[in-house]
Amino acid sequence: MMRRVGFAALIVLAVLASLAPSASAAKKKGSKTDLVTTVPDFASYGVKSIALLPIVTFDRSLPAERMVADLWGQNFRGTGYRWISAPTAREMLLSSVGDSTVKAVREQMLKNVRVDSLQASLLCAKLRASAVLCVRVDQWEQRPILWNQSGRPMTSVQLKAALVDSSGTLLWSASGSETGEGPYHDPTTNPIGVSSTSLESTPITGQGGPPTFEDVLNPLLARWTPQFPLPAAAGEPAK
Repeated sequence: MMRRVGFAALIVLAVLASLAPSASAAKKKGSKTDLVTTVPDFASYGVKSIALLPIVTFDRSLPAERMVADLWGQNFRGTGYRWISAPTAREMLLSSVGDSTVKAVREQMLKNVRVDSLQASLLCAKLRASAVLCVRVDQWEQRPILWNQSGRPMTSVQLKAALVDSSGTLLWSASGSETGEGPYHDPTTNPIGVSSTSLESTPITGQGGPPTFEDVLNPLLARWTPQFPLPAAAGEPAK
């Protein structure tokens, strides 16, 4: 009888062990993951200059688009290419191909992140660049904690990017996200003041809010910068 009970217990433990996630799987689930790919023969394409196309957001958030463009320039300017900034690229396109083409490019980026081969050829020619970089903001969110709630305020950012040459070849792509948390908010903390409006009075707790978008976006771009391919060495044959 004891042998049967012991055997049954072993079966139960084995089943439970198979259902429980492994420590490595749990760790992987909670870790930051970026998906970055580069065409194997990147150097053969001879990319020397890159135009950063105007950043796109689904809700047309100008502050988000401007911040991503600015921080991209700050993080990637040391990669060895001649960069054309997003504002400069926009002005060059408006003056050469007009607003309708700029809108069509935006719609392509909202749908597929990258532009197609026809647009890539036109854009590289008008911007006098070897390749164009498309960046789409998929998430740009801050979640504050109300004065009577407990928890941590958070800021989340998610981006996708694609580098395309004049033939429409996808040379490099990246997608990833970053979330930053503020200090824990305790609703039992004594308020330091009161904010009054015509409708209600709200306690001021003095506790911290969510991190700034800049503080969350910079670590994401800092992870991508070392994974951005370097320019071809001088004298190396191009395609």
